[in-house]
Amino acid sequence: MPQVQHDAILAGGMFTIIGGILMLVSALLPWVTFEDEPLMSLDLLDLDTVYAVLPAASAVGGLLVVLTSLILVKVFVSHKPLNRLPLLQALISMAGALLVIATFLMVRRDYQGSDSLYGAGAFTDVVGAILLMAGAMLIHLMSGHRRKPSTTGFNALAERSGEPSGRKEWKPPESSVKAPTCPSCGEELRPGWKACPGCGYALLSDERGRGRL
Repeated sequence: MPQVQHDAILAGGMFTIIGGILMLVSALLPWVTFEDEPLMSLDLLDLDTVYAVLPAASAVGGLLVVLTSLILVKVFVSHKPLNRLPLLQALISMAGALLVIATFLMVRRDYQGSDSLYGAGAFTDVVGAILLMAGAMLIHLMSGHRRKPSTTGFNALAERSGEPSGRKEWKPPESSVKAPTCPSCGEELRPGWKACPGCGYALLSDERGRGRL
């Protein structure tokens, strides 16, 4: 894995872990201040069970802290393949962001028009959800195997001309005519020989006639 990819995954992991911790901390902070009384997530849950989305969002943040830590260990310590972990992390972070949005919509429905203010827990939850989404998406995009871009135009021509693997060296065709052999002993003969070096058989007609005499 390239160094740039390592750095991007590390940055995405830090974003996700910080975002998950912020979402966990938001459960301990007041979400709404109504009539000078801070209402925390458990107080809102006592008022309406629909506000169970608040502890659910905090649970998602804690789950993503654990999952992201596992991803970082696989990348930087054990060097094992991530498989579907980045995709699972991205889907869970989207679910956490939706829970935070749903909480804001419900708070606005119940306290709009009244003398109420959003508390520190609301802002901490929003910042945490944003960091979760950014970090999870960065890890998901950078953890996959990127396909090598196809080269076109002059660059492709330059690459093809520089690669010797596409060329085949020309070789002259092998002669299909067999070398002559001595009719007496079968020794292979070369052009220009007048007699067989093996048995002395005369190869020219005049030498052959003399040999017979």
